[in-house]
Amino acid sequence: MRIVVDGQKLSTNPRTTKDLLLTIKSLARVLNWQTLYDTDKEIIYISTSKTNAISTVSDLPIPVLEELESLRLQDKIICIDAGHGGNDPGALGPSGTMEKDNTIAIAILLKEKLENNGANVIMTRASDQDFSYPDLSRNDLLSKRVAIANDSNADIFVSIHNDAFSSATASGTTTFHYGNEQAIELASHVQKSLTNELNTFDRGTRFASFYILRYTTMPAILVETAFISNPEEELLLASDDGRNKIAESIYNGIVRYFKV
Repeated sequence: MRIVVDGQKLSTNPRTTKDLLLTIKSLARVLNWQTLYDTDKEIIYISTSKTNAISTVSDLPIPVLEELESLRLQDKIICIDAGHGGNDPGALGPSGTMEKDNTIAIAILLKEKLENNGANVIMTRASDQDFSYPDLSRNDLLSKRVAIANDSNADIFVSIHNDAFSSATASGTTTFHYGNEQAIELASHVQKSLTNELNTFDRGTRFASFYILRYTTMPAILVETAFISNPEEELLLASDDGRNKIAESIYNGIVRYFKV
């Protein structure tokens, strides 16, 4: 939650509690402050002016900032894993789009959003990087990604993928975890944010024993954002607007998880 007093954002972002809200309400009553709660943006506006009452954001005596920088992610270390890459294209869409291209594009957008709000972002790959080595097993290849996350002491790990199935009608979003309580919570926030924004079929959060979920030492999730094998969802995954919506949704889920 953020608090704005006479147009100035406080440097701290306290956790929203009933006690805090009651305290602010009591202070406002005693000091004759005006308050307004913007529940959508999780902001409490306080005006110490005793001359004008405020009933809506537009009544505030100061300009309303459309985008206030969040400090929820300050100094958090977040590892983003763009699935596949290089000689491993991942799944292919009906029109020939490749999963590896979608995942790195979404990962880069997500990285920008996180860094703009104070997070330190570690990428397991930052380009069409080749993780394919003929002399290494699949687990050895995945262990390279796990090592990047573990060596960085990341707070969370997010692996981005596209789902696929033999039937073109399969659709929806799924977020996987390995059963850790914090990972389940992270998965729930990201899954809800994605399905609400994208309006995709909610396939839920599920337990999975994927290598990168088993061996990362921090809360870790793997997001199957949508089905690249579905023509409509392939367009969502390959379009600039769709990729940005996916990145924004994952970002919002991460912010809600930290709840700072």
